[in-house]
Parts: sequence; structure tokens; C-alpha cells
Amino acid sequence: MTTKLKSRHKKPDNRNTPREDKAALANIALLRDADFGQINTDDIDFSPLNYRKYFSEEALQSFAEELKQHGIISPLTVRVGKGSKYELVAGERRLRAARIAGLSTVPAAMATLTDEQVIEIQLSENLQRENPHPMHEAQGIGQMQSTGKNIEEIAARLGKSKQFVYSRLKLLSLTDSFQEMIVANVISLQEALQIASLSAESQTEFFNEHCSKWKKQKDFELYNLDYYLNRYRYDLKNAPFNTKDKNLAPEAGACNVCPSNSATLKSLFPNMAKQSVCSNKECYNNKCSVHFIAALSNAINTYQPVALLYNNQLTDMAEKIIGLVPGAAELPRHNVQEITVIQKPALPDKEDYTDYDTGESDEEEFNEAMESYYSELERYNLHIKSGHYAVGIFLGNKEFTPVHFSMERPKPSRSGGQTVTAKEVQEAIKAGNATPDLLQAEIDRIKQREKRAEELDSEKVQLTVHGSFSEFVKKAENNTKLTKADQTGARLVIYQSLDYHNKQEVTKMLMTGKGKKAIKTDKDLYERLAGLSNSEFAYLIRMAVCCKSDSKYPNQEAGYFLYRMATEAGIPVNNIEEAQKQKREERKEKQKVKIQELQKKLNGLKKN
Repeated sequence: MTTKLKSRHKKPDNRNTPREDKAALANIALLRDADFGQINTDDIDFSPLNYRKYFSEEALQSFAEELKQHGIISPLTVRVGKGSKYELVAGERRLRAARIAGLSTVPAAMATLTDEQVIEIQLSENLQRENPHPMHEAQGIGQMQSTGKNIEEIAARLGKSKQFVYSRLKLLSLTDSFQEMIVANVISLQEALQIASLSAESQTEFFNEHCSKWKKQKDFELYNLDYYLNRYRYDLKNAPFNTKDKNLAPEAGACNVCPSNSATLKSLFPNMAKQSVCSNKECYNNKCSVHFIAALSNAINTYQPVALLYNNQLTDMAEKIIGLVPGAAELPRHNVQEITVIQKPALPDKEDYTDYDTGESDEEEFNEAMESYYSELERYNLHIKSGHYAVGIFLGNKEFTPVHFSMERPKPSRSGGQTVTAKEVQEAIKAGNATPDLLQAEIDRIKQREKRAEELDSEKVQLTVHGSFSEFVKKAENNTKLTKADQTGARLVIYQSLDYHNKQEVTKMLMTGKGKKAIKTDKDLYERLAGLSNSEFAYLIRMAVCCKSDSKYPNQEAGYFLYRMATEAGIPVNNIEEAQKQKREERKEKQKVKIQELQKKLNGLKKN
């Protein structure tokens, strides 16, 4: 039931009225002919036009307790709704609290209003009240923007700066879950703005992992927010792609002018000025994919690698990219920890051999470093020319680079104590603070360097011999005689072809045991293989062929060779074939009977 009262409003006087108050007075004028009375709370529906979505439950409860004692002082505003009900225009918080307080009726002004007028009244009430909530300000500004007002007009209407308007609009980037949290004052405005810098997808991930139980925790609080948010940010300073390239992903444009880049928001959020972080996870990952696909395609076309190399394990993104690049998925993949990779030596920097106090260079030490560099470079080039190393593409974090590798397992790295440079030692000696450990480390370094030089000498000899021998064997007239070393070399190739399990078994059988010399050096292995008896050699060959997986299949080369070897070794191959032939004949006889039965049924169906 509604009790009608006479309007109590006077005609508004707009003379000398501040700009931000004129809109509010204009809205009061809209209600001067309204009817006032008490309306049942159950007869009022909430307005679909109101942008406010969230209300603090704690604040509503407190407000409801106050209403129980004093009632509602300021009337609600309603207009005629559907059926016999009213549609709320302004006063949603009061209506919610009244229902909690158990009030059956509320005072209200009933007016005839258009949707545009309703929106204007709601904006005025929400934005002109004392200390409005930042989220409600953001929603109101968003509503104003949706009606066609630009930032300058909104700022003028509110009497606020453009920076204020931009910062409030940023809150609209929050997902519903975080909007509810800021309205409940669980997170601060600054925390909300930090979270709003993330994409909606990243916000959802962050909320589900860290905030989903906030309603159940009375004193919920976010600690070390920056630390946790970094897991959902993407640092553009370390991006693998060119952030200024507007053509990398044309629909997204360049990162340096993108609003998802925190650096572009430094005028609004000074605390982000030193950062360059992308908040759009999907866009960032898409640009990474586009960049890597192009880079890997170019690397494969340029270097024609025989394999793809990686460190420890491939990332999900790398797997995805490999599958999208033509020719990449078919390439074998190898962990660089399990193969031997050779790298071009780095040219020594003369500045590293300069005394910073005097500016003088240690020419002797630098010349030794250069000599070592040229030796390493010569060794590297000889390795490349040897043909022993193949070209692979190393899948790095930012780029794909060509490297030379072999399938041999890497040798254990040399272990040592303290690492020093000649420069450190000389400076310590000059300063009079050289320690025994430092001097001992320098002695060890010199010895190690000489040991490495001797290794390089040996490698140079070996690589030169290898090159000469490779050219020698290419001429048919040089290969008329089979030497003892050739036969031993064949045995080595067979031995090395064994898989791990079979190699362990063969080694136990042929290389160790009573009366056999322990294998400690390459020379020991050579002598043992050269001295194999015919029976031992036969065992080695047969094990090597048996461990080849394709030797199990009749249509494979290894399969045919194993068949012939087994036959000549005395395996009753004929008996095996005869037994299988008998099974085959029995099977074919059964099939013949089945086919005859089916043929009779087929003939009967054709006659019908």
C-alpha cells in the first residue's frame, strides 16, 4: 500500500552554483513533481540500469542495525515498473539494509522517468555522495563513458583530473572477483590497481591460487603482492622478440605503445615507470610463438641441421613451435648434456690483462692467452673439417643458434680448486697481500694450462693424421691390402654398435675375467680386440646383429643377415619353418571351411 504525500521540493536556484553541483540540482528538478509515500519493500525491484554490483555485507549489516533504531531518513527514488511493482532508481543500499533490518515499508519518491534520466540520477547519487567508494566511482565513470562522454568531459563533470579518471577506469579492468574484494575493502586501491595491470586470464589464475578463500578468512590479507604478481607478468625488457616491431603481430601492434605495457602507464602510475611489463599473457605468448616460428624456420633453412638440441628438457612452447615449423618435427632431438658439443673459442679481451692502476698491459700474459686461443681455434677448425661433427640447432631461451656436435657422450669436466687469473696474482703480489692459497692456485693454473697445451698438441697430431688418412682411403689403389689394424678397427666398430645392455654383457664376457688384462687405456682395448679368438669374434658379431631391433623382421636387411647367420651357425631353421608351415596349413583349412559356408549363404541371398 502506498500513501501519497504532497511534493516538498522547491524550484532549484542555479545562480552562482558550482559546476559539479549543477547536475545534482538538475536531477532534483526532475523529482519536483514526484509523489512521496511508503512502499512495501517486496514491491520494489532492483534497477537493471544501476552499475553498482557489489556491496559490503559487513557494512550493510551495520547499516541495518542503525535502521532498526532510526528508520530511513532519506527517501528512495522509484518509478513504475512491471505489473504492480516499482523499479528502484536510487537507494539500493538503503533498500538492501531495510530488508535485512526487517522493515516492511520504506519512504520513496515515485516519479515518471526515462532510462536516460534514471542513469543521470544514479550517477549523481553515487558520484556526488561524500567519500564514494573508488570502485563505484569507476563504475559510474564507465557508465558516463558508455553514454558518449570523453575523458575531458567526465573530468569536468566530476571536478577531477584526467589522471583520476584514467586511474578509476583502470579498476574496470578488474575481474568480478577482485571488484567484489575491493568493494569489501579487502584489498586497497593501490593493490587493486596493481592487480588490474594483469590480463583477465592472469587475474583469474592469481585469484584461484591466492584469493579464492578470502570470504572464509576473517582477516584475509595479501602479503608480498609484488612478488606474487611477478609470476603473472611478462618482462618486455627480456622479451625474445623486438618489442618495437609493429608487424610481428599486426593486430596487436608494437609493445612500446601498447596499454598492456606498464611503461606506457608511467604518467598514471609512477611506481611502474621503471618497469616494462606486459599484462596480456595471451598476446605476449603469441608474439613469442610468432617470433620463434620465424626464427626456427630461418635457422633450419639456413643451416640445414640434422638435429635439434636442447638443455635438460624442452618447454611446452618449444614443443608447440617445433610442431608448427616445416621440417622441424622430423628432426631427432638430443639433450646437450648427453652429447659432445664443440664451441668456437672466445677471443681474449686485452682489457682483462690491463693493470687498472697503471693502465699498462701485461703483454706476456696476453700473448700467452692469444697463443692458447689460436691453438684452440685451430683445433676447432680441424674438428669442423674432419666431418666427425654434424650441425644442429640449439633451442635457446631467446634464439636458435647453429652448433657442431657428435653423439659421443661428453667427457667429465675437469675439477679444480680456486680459479684465479695472472692479473689477480700480480696485483696481490704488488699489494703485498698474496696468500699461500692464491699462489698455489696460480701454480696449479700454470700446470693446468701446460697440460691443456699438451692435450692440444696431441689433438692437432690426431686431427692431421685423420685428415691425411681420410684423403688416402678415397683412392681405390690405396685400399688393396687388408691390414691387421683394419680387422681390429672392424671389431671396434662392431663393439661400439652394441646398445648399453648388450655392451655390458659383451664386456663382461670378452674384456674381463681370469687371465685377461684389465682395460684401462685405448691401447689396452686395441690389444684385446686384436687378440680375440675366432670364437670370441663370432660371439661379438652375433651379439651385435642380434641387438639390432630390425633383425627381428624378415623384410629388413638385418633380418635377412641374421637368418643366414643362424642357418650357417646350425640353428634348425628348416624345422622351425616346417612347424610354422604345418600351422599355416591347418589355419588355411579352417578358413576354407568358413568361406564355403559363407559362400552358400551368399548364393542363397542372391537367388532371393
